[in-house]
Amino acid sequence: MKNVMSKFRGCSLRGSLAALVAAAALFVNPASAEPVLESAPWSGPLNFWVMDNGIGSQKAVHKLVKKFRRDTGISVEVRVLNWSNAFSVITEAFSHPDSVVDFPDVLQLGSTWVPHFASTGNLRVLDTLLAQIDSSRFYAEAFKASRMVGSADVYSFPWFLDVRAFFANEWLWHTLDIQDSDISDFPKFLGSLRAINRGELKNSEMKRVAAFALPGKDDWTGPQQMAPFVWSYGGDFLKCEDGACRSGLLDSLTLAGLAVFVKILGDDELAPQSLSENSAQNAARFVNSELLIHYGSSELVRQLEYPGDIGGLRSSAIADDGIMILSPPEGPHAHFTFVGGSHLALPVQDDSVRFAAAQMLLSYLLRSDNVDAFCRAVGFLPSDRGLISIWNQDRRYSQIIQSLENGKSFPNIPEWGEIECILNKLTNDIGAVLTANEDETARGREIAKLLVNTHKNVNKVLHYSDSLDVALAQKRVENALLAEIPEVMPRELKFEPSDSPFPVWRMIMAVVAFVCIVALCLCVRLVVYLVRRKK
Repeated sequence: MKNVMSKFRGCSLRGSLAALVAAAALFVNPASAEPVLESAPWSGPLNFWVMDNGIGSQKAVHKLVKKFRRDTGISVEVRVLNWSNAFSVITEAFSHPDSVVDFPDVLQLGSTWVPHFASTGNLRVLDTLLAQIDSSRFYAEAFKASRMVGSADVYSFPWFLDVRAFFANEWLWHTLDIQDSDISDFPKFLGSLRAINRGELKNSEMKRVAAFALPGKDDWTGPQQMAPFVWSYGGDFLKCEDGACRSGLLDSLTLAGLAVFVKILGDDELAPQSLSENSAQNAARFVNSELLIHYGSSELVRQLEYPGDIGGLRSSAIADDGIMILSPPEGPHAHFTFVGGSHLALPVQDDSVRFAAAQMLLSYLLRSDNVDAFCRAVGFLPSDRGLISIWNQDRRYSQIIQSLENGKSFPNIPEWGEIECILNKLTNDIGAVLTANEDETARGREIAKLLVNTHKNVNKVLHYSDSLDVALAQKRVENALLAEIPEVMPRELKFEPSDSPFPVWRMIMAVVAFVCIVALCLCVRLVVYLVRRKK
């Protein structure tokens, strides 16, 4: 099923839809009804630490806290952190709370950060709020990160979801006359990528278009990029049983998925320029209509509605061409969609009166109508299942939402943050090896060493000891990387572009505008005619 921009709902519908959201969300999830807001002894200000979540996020947050002050009399100071250094800033604040003037009362955390900060004793247990904030209303895979493995205590609540999807340039996709079935599994996906790149696809400006890209240099999204390949082949980064985890990097199914990832990354005929770019550069090429398929996050849909002077994509090449969302290729173990996102938590503090006010702010921000308002401003999917069902009626998001049925997140263990850094280094190191070596055997040997070393480092973080025969393990990895990976070439594709990348949705808007102008002219003529008759 295709989620094409030609079927996108117009902006004029968004206001009426938003007006119905609160009532509809409460009907779907009656337990998420608005809590009664009462005046509190604490007059503020409360400190809300939040990340820069993209275009429109800061304006949306300030609008929410302004409403909160109007309803409760409690003022809120907002501090915006950058994702690049937020973890270290928060860690430093928790290390020296007395020296932080604006120590957070309510805090946004990346979903994988929650178990870490909970394990250090810096987050308040929120079990007492479960009577007020019904945990069943949240998407289950996202709520997992609210707890640590092996613990029933709740330390946070999901705010929004970061869902990865395969986007395609609509005009170019239809130019090729390619179908979802042509990339339905990994052999077909690889074959189609090779055929498209061999055909030298061109955009409307006659610039070369690459079929696909993976970030292979100086990137920070390694595990998210590898996850669809590893999970679809039945593998995983970690293997956890009864709360104890070990590295799963050397398991045969994991290696099968990693072999496909490495093949795409290192084959210039499958994913040109991957070894010289990071994920931001991949996205920029897609926005410039120089990349056919992009593996990105859902806020891209919302960015198309913002003008370029504030960083939006309304005037970009991809806005002219249109976007569509593809079903991800399946592996031997079906397919999985990476789901991350952000949570809201309450840091530990001694002032009970202030903490009661912070609880009120947390409950307020997690109210269905407020979650919806924020998510619509930034484009991330809401964490509330009732809202997700409403957003599913919007064809811009329905294909992404359907993928949540196979959504999967990273393990909710305190050590994951450190492990994620190790995996990020692995992907960049693999890119460096592929760049430096042309010989396939040499590549396999060096990457095998990297994987075995990474496996040992992950187990060290997890305090898991195993009697690993390094030489034997490296040979097994080499064999997995050098194994033949099948490719199925698609039927003949069309590479002659149509006259103009003029999406259907723009054609409809043009027709509507023309009809309105004609109607206006007729009305003017009618008025002139009636005036003359009176004279």
